[in-house]
Amino acid sequence: MSDPDERINTFPPVTKSEWVAKVEADLNGASFDGLRSMTPGGLEIEPLYTAEDIEGLRDPGLPGVYPYLRGASPLGGWAIRQEYDDPRPSACKEMIRQDLERGAEALWLRLGPRNGCRVLTIDELDDLLGTVDLETTSICLDGGSDALAVASGLLAVAQRRGVPYTALDGGLGFDPVGLVAREGRIQGGLRARFFELQDLGSWCASNAPGLRAANVSSDAYNGGGASIVQELAYTIATGLEYLRRLTDGGMSVDAAARQIRFSYAVSGDFFPQVAKLRAARWLWAKVVITAGGEPSAAAMQIHCRTSRFTKTQRDPWVNMLRVTAECTAAVLGGAQSIATTPFDCAIGPADELAQRVARNTQVVLREESHLGAVADPAGGSWFVERLTDELARAAWDQLRSIEAGGGVLAALGSGALVDAVGEVADTREKGIAKRKTPVVGVSEFPNLREDAVDREPVSAEEIQRLLKASVDSLDLGAHRDRLRAIAASVNEAEREPGALTDACLAATTGGADMYSVATVLQHGQPDFHMEPIPQWRAAEVWEQLRARSDQQPTRPVAFFANLGPISAHKARSTWSQNLLAAAGIGAAANDGFGDLEALATAWKESAASLAVICGSDKDYAALLEPAVVALKKAGCPIVLVAGRPGEREAALREVGVSDFVFVGADVLTVMTEVLDSVGVNR
Repeated sequence: MSDPDERINTFPPVTKSEWVAKVEADLNGASFDGLRSMTPGGLEIEPLYTAEDIEGLRDPGLPGVYPYLRGASPLGGWAIRQEYDDPRPSACKEMIRQDLERGAEALWLRLGPRNGCRVLTIDELDDLLGTVDLETTSICLDGGSDALAVASGLLAVAQRRGVPYTALDGGLGFDPVGLVAREGRIQGGLRARFFELQDLGSWCASNAPGLRAANVSSDAYNGGGASIVQELAYTIATGLEYLRRLTDGGMSVDAAARQIRFSYAVSGDFFPQVAKLRAARWLWAKVVITAGGEPSAAAMQIHCRTSRFTKTQRDPWVNMLRVTAECTAAVLGGAQSIATTPFDCAIGPADELAQRVARNTQVVLREESHLGAVADPAGGSWFVERLTDELARAAWDQLRSIEAGGGVLAALGSGALVDAVGEVADTREKGIAKRKTPVVGVSEFPNLREDAVDREPVSAEEIQRLLKASVDSLDLGAHRDRLRAIAASVNEAEREPGALTDACLAATTGGADMYSVATVLQHGQPDFHMEPIPQWRAAEVWEQLRARSDQQPTRPVAFFANLGPISAHKARSTWSQNLLAAAGIGAAANDGFGDLEALATAWKESAASLAVICGSDKDYAALLEPAVVALKKAGCPIVLVAGRPGEREAALREVGVSDFVFVGADVLTVMTEVLDSVGVNR
């Protein structure tokens, strides 16, 4: 019997140049280079990768081993950590109960006096957590600028329930840099928040090693349309800033690194998102080791959430598919915990069905698809390994530039970071406007007859009523001595590490509310302000255009002046109907016209607001200008032509063409002008 290797390897080796030659032969004269694509931000994606592309790359090692490129753990798997931010505590409590009973394992809570779920008192927080077992359920908090007050509230609830601090697991959510980047301001200033971070980090290291004080979030950058390289560079730069602050407060590099958690939003570009998480771990490990830490402290802890940037209000059911792809990318990238956003998250508070589908998306991926059974399933892919390396190196170059300029805070304060994100966002917006970046269900394949999904937003009046009821229940003088102790600790020049956290914890366990603790912690310092990164969603510009049409008593309709037989005009007619539907314009379609008199008569009988001429290049050569003239004589006010005008543009506009629609044109602007012309209000 022949050698097994000989039986398996029955084909001779093929070089990359031979593969490229074969592809170019199949392209019938087109260039292989034309198949290359670019990510937002300018990273080039090759159409073909082979073993040659990973020659010379660093050995990625094994999962769970430094530099952790292949994962922080030697095993696969992740925690289903759903997120909650409904301002109504009763609604959040019910969602938490249902999720934990039906598959969720961990929680991410946005809450506090000014943030997310409006919880002011320890009694309210205790009630919100209901039957949550604090010893077995990992909890991460996001208290915004009130992070220390909210953290002391959770610790007070744990003490009230008799749960030892050493049993707690999760994070306490300090992210002042991310907050400033997203909102442009932070109450009480950055200096005070960094002192609190140092204090809480020291306290957690000594008393609750399962909790991480700091959280580095990519949300501000992902939601602003930043590139993956920017997202990596800015988050690693933020992590480095927190590492410095914690070590400046007296912690060792290893202890400080163990106080930092990262959270990344995962968008729709599947393989780059997988590579992003792998590159992030590699970069952070390099930072920690370069700072003098040990490999065991350099393993990045990553929580992922499916991106809100990619979600749509129109045809929101498609969001279920987006979430599935994004969640899968997070799993393959090695996230330790994941939150899946409900499909209606861009519309308003999620209903029970949306919460259930979001939760069960992860359950199915784990229990039925078994995605958690393999560590780093993308490892070894020539494409993913090469892309990981390129992302990491490009981000490292940007990180070095940020550090040379004084760090991430200097980049934010000068506006350089905001401007850099804005440049990439502009490129993204142009691609969306031209439909080069399609948004399915919105700019591509929209459904003009879809039933709207309505979600009643929580009104500002209801939130104010909830807050007033909480504030009215407080005895603001009952805990004056404990609150004074916090103020004294804040202003103490040589306080012991963890003393401020102890003072806050003493106040909250003694009955003081988080609202009062947060107010005292601001201790009269001025708020910090800067230009934030504008937050947007990819679908917004087309949704806003469509909304203009939907608000009209009668939707505008376009007459399709199809020239010749179906085979001649079908491609351009179908493409154009899809485009007009994205702007909320209906179509009066037909099988085509053989003569111009019939075309003009049909236009008059259509009661349409505009006409779109569609046909083949051959028919355009002889019939396009006469068709335009016939429509204008028949009284058509707006004539669009489907196709590039080329050298005939001036002549066609002269006889009455209003504009041209084709792949690569700024069709968003064209459609906006069309709606203006037919009298649709802005």
